[in-house]
Amino acid sequence: MNLSILDELQPIAEELQRRMSPHVLEHLAKEKGFVQRKSKYQAKELVALCVWLSQQVASTSLTQLCSYLEASTGVLIIPEGLNQRFNASAVQFLEQVLANLLTQRIYSAKEIIHQYSTTFKHIRVLDSTTFQLPDTFSSHYQGSGGSSHTAGVKIQLEYDLLSGKFLHVYVGEGRENDKAFGSTTLQTIRSKDLYIRDLGYFDLHDLQGIHDKGAYHISRLKLNSRTYRKNEKPDYFQNGTVKKGTL
Repeated sequence: MNLSILDELQPIAEELQRRMSPHVLEHLAKEKGFVQRKSKYQAKELVALCVWLSQQVASTSLTQLCSYLEASTGVLIIPEGLNQRFNASAVQFLEQVLANLLTQRIYSAKEIIHQYSTTFKHIRVLDSTTFQLPDTFSSHYQGSGGSSHTAGVKIQLEYDLLSGKFLHVYVGEGRENDKAFGSTTLQTIRSKDLYIRDLGYFDLHDLQGIHDKGAYHISRLKLNSRTYRKNEKPDYFQNGTVKKGTL
């Protein structure tokens, strides 16, 4: 079933209304530098444009977006002014809004997995999602080449199920390799951590590194992988040398 953008944004819109007041949005916006001085166009107006008023905000003209904003909120801003507000601070603010919503959802389900907190210090889940962009973005975000598109974005997200905290959030090119990113996150391995990843991150060197640190991992095995169990009572030659075939 193909969901429309409106259908995809609906759960986010509902969570925003339920959990984040205009005051909370304004506080986050100030933290990220999106709001630096008092003006008509504030955090709630940016969220309104990107979630409620225009489901095609990336392709809708600035003039149309200004019209939507004025008609719905009474805030009047010229197209050039709006263009300047779509900046790096706006991106960081929206990223933080989404992160906060996801964190609250994870915390709400924390009691389901609380039983594992005595066994593991962290349960680290890492996964990625990739989506295509218009070809004009290929100079910044090269895609994997699927469906004749040259531009794409990949988002990597790792979070801890026990604490509900995000450990890594990364946005990169669609062609980037999951396994390469997975290796970079292992610099923070801690004893009794549990790593859960799919086959896209499978790397025997990484798994050995997790094991050596006293941590644990769950992963499917590639079809060409072989597993062995160490024999605690191998056979020996008369000179005391172990028979390798019996290990």
